[in-house]
Amino acid sequence: MNGVDQTAQSRVQAAEDRLTRAINRLEAALEKRANDSLAVQTPPQNDGEVRSDVQHLQAENAELRALVETAAERLDGTIAKFKAKLVR
Repeated sequence: MNGVDQTAQSRVQAAEDRLTRAINRLEAALEKRANDSLAVQTPPQNDGEVRSDVQHLQAENAELRALVETAAERLDGTIAKFKAKLVR
């Protein structure tokens, strides 16, 4: 029984490690995307450009929030599965 517990524990640890690496990759990709979009932008010349930039940034913000929400839901589900496996 002890061997089974250690095997399950090592599988959970490996899964947690993969999850941590995936989260780190996601964060790095989001940061790179934000940095890339900032580097491409030029200072606005008039109010029309400012409004356009604000609308673009608001749309991008909404898109990123949706991505983060999806990732958070998936992580919550994965964590719940891990907890369920540990309780068994």
